[in-house]
Amino acid sequence: MKNDVLARRYAKAIYELGKEENLEHVFLGDLKTIVDLINENEELKLLIESPLYELTLKKRILKAVIADSGISQYIVNFLNILLEKDRINELSSILQSYYDIISEVSGKAKASIVSAVELSQSQQQQISKTFSNITKKQVDIDMSIDPSLIGGLIVEVEGMVYDGSIKSQLIKFKEILKGEM
Repeated sequence: MKNDVLARRYAKAIYELGKEENLEHVFLGDLKTIVDLINENEELKLLIESPLYELTLKKRILKAVIADSGISQYIVNFLNILLEKDRINELSSILQSYYDIISEVSGKAKASIVSAVELSQSQQQQISKTFSNITKKQVDIDMSIDPSLIGGLIVEVEGMVYDGSIKSQLIKFKEILKGEM
């Protein structure tokens, strides 16, 4: 919980700067680029998150890695602050909080959908439309597939989870039969 509050504070600070400079969507892209870059390179991730390496070395390596990526100087400065405060490991949470802030401001919501099978484009659009009606916001979909669900889907939007999977229904049915409910 503490990390969520912390991530939200950092995200809000960088969002406010982005808003002043009219770069809030540029900052979103920059943060996503950095998070993807760090998550794709395990050695880089271990190095910049490790307390064993000096701050100057971490800054130098991060600067070299992002030199040709077109990341704005504001975000480079922000990354240096995170390194100095030993908060670089919170970058993914900060990105998520930043995305949440952008979504709130623009009247959008993000739905994470887990399905047992691949959904067609029209099915995804129908789900998006349904949850747009529920949330009164435009809903962007993030799809993933989990065959263990057997059938149905699980949708998480704005902190609410809608579980319509066969797997969950079977588990509930089993509990009813055992008399645990």
